[in-house]
Amino acid sequence: MRVNRDETEMTPGLVVVHNGQPFTGELVDVAADGTVTGLTTYRDGIEDGPQWERYPDGRPQLEGQCDYGSAVGEWREWHPNGQLSEHTVFDRWGDVRRRQRWDADGTLTDDETSDGAHGGEW
Repeated sequence: MRVNRDETEMTPGLVVVHNGQPFTGELVDVAADGTVTGLTTYRDGIEDGPQWERYPDGRPQLEGQCDYGSAVGEWREWHPNGQLSEHTVFDRWGDVRRRQRWDADGTLTDDETSDGAHGGEW
């Protein structure tokens, strides 16, 4: 099922509901001209699956994946000019294992790694 964000509500417990029930499916953000500018996947009202956002010109702004509320795997964010601004790798528990950042000209400004909270396990 795919619904517009305007058709949902968020509970105080941060669960997305549609028609009074925890939502499972794709929630989309739509610009005034009807262009889909974002997508977030939910299971039982919790972020679970791919998500992405686009700038108004259609260029990617953000892409990543969640596993029942936790960011996992590779996430990317871009500057409005299309240059990659951040690449973050999360382990299966949602711990940041590596984060790299670039300025709008493409110069690497930060590069951090971590063993995470689970002793280096992925």
